[in-house]
Amino acid sequence: MMNIKIRFKGTYLGFAWAAIEPALTFILLYIVFTSIRSRTEENFAIYLLTGIMIYHIFSRGTLGGITSLTGNRGILQSVKINKEFFPVVSVAATCLLIFIEVGVFFGLMPFFNFIPNWTIVFLPLVLALLVILILGLSYILSVLHVFVKDIQMLWGILIHALFFITPIIWYVKDVSGILLAIHKINPVGHIVELAHKIVVFREVPVLSEWLYALAFSIGIFFVGFMIFIKFQERIVEEI
Repeated sequence: MMNIKIRFKGTYLGFAWAAIEPALTFILLYIVFTSIRSRTEENFAIYLLTGIMIYHIFSRGTLGGITSLTGNRGILQSVKINKEFFPVVSVAATCLLIFIEVGVFFGLMPFFNFIPNWTIVFLPLVLALLVILILGLSYILSVLHVFVKDIQMLWGILIHALFFITPIIWYVKDVSGILLAIHKINPVGHIVELAHKIVVFREVPVLSEWLYALAFSIGIFFVGFMIFIKFQERIVEEI
C-alpha cells in the first residue's frame, strides 16, 4: 500500500489517477485510431480497451518492479530481510491497482453499448497469468537494475515498443511477416489475445492457447526467480 501512496504523492488528484490515466489513454487512442482507420471492426472500442487494460497493467507492474530493490536501499542495508519480498510487494501494489483498471474497463462498456458474454468469467485467469509474468520479469529486472542502472531507461523504451508489436491497435488476422513472427514469441501478446477472445469475440480459447500462455508465464517466473536467488547475496554489496 505504501508503494501506491508514494506513486501518487504530491499530485492534486492523488489515487484518482489510477483510474484517470488508463481512461484518458483509451479515449485518446480511440479518437485517433477511429479517425485514421478506413474500416472499423465491430466492437473495435472494446477490442482497443481490452488491449490497453492488459498493456497498462503490464507496463505499470514491470516499471515498478525494476526499482523494487534500489528503491528500498536503506531497508536492505540496515535490516536482514528476505530480498525476494520486495518484488512481491511491488507486484502486490500492481494487483491492487488492477481492480481500478478493471473497474474503468467495465465502466466504459455501456458507452459503447457493449454487454459482456458469460465468457467474461475467464478474465480473472488471464489476469492471473499476467501477474505471474510481471512477477517473473520483476525478479529479473530488479536484479539487473542493481548492477546496471541503465536497464530502467532501456526497459522504458522497450515498453513503448511493446505497445506497437502487441495486438492492441491491430488484429492478428491482418498481419504477416516479421510482426506475426514477433507476436508468436510475445507473451504479453498471447495474454492480450486470450482477453480479446474472452471479452470481444465471446469465445473460450482452446486448451493449447491457455497452455502456451501458461508455459510462457511460468517459464519466465521460474527463470526470474532462479536468477534472483543466484545473485541475492551480492545485492546488498552492489546496491
